[in-house]
Amino acid sequence: MKQEVRKMKRYSNEIRLIVREKLKTTEYVKSYITQTEKDIEDVTNLRQKYRNKLRNCKEDNLIEEYKEKRSECITTLNKYRKNLKKANYILEDIPKVKEVIRIEIQMKRLEKLGIIKVKQKNKNLIR
Repeated sequence: MKQEVRKMKRYSNEIRLIVREKLKTTEYVKSYITQTEKDIEDVTNLRQKYRNKLRNCKEDNLIEEYKEKRSECITTLNKYRKNLKKANYILEDIPKVKEVIRIEIQMKRLEKLGIIKVKQKNKNLIR
């Protein structure tokens, strides 16, 4: 049961990313991944610059400023990494979802033809 809950959370996070970033096709997802990787590299370089400045700095007010900017870079990096992970999960899950959709469509066709009878729950249960 816990595993299924984790899957649901993973799928809902993927859907939120798809909606937020307007990812319509796998090409959009792949381009989003490459762009995110570039952004991660840029922020990592910026963070390294602040670390270098911090190492050589002697003034207290500048030290605090560099520490703040460095921590902002770390927060941004964490956000990018989480989104990158979600985007990679999307690419990983696409074949599985397509297979499930194909099976569902096939079951509906067979049900229409009367080959398979589906049990329906009685919604008018006495409470």
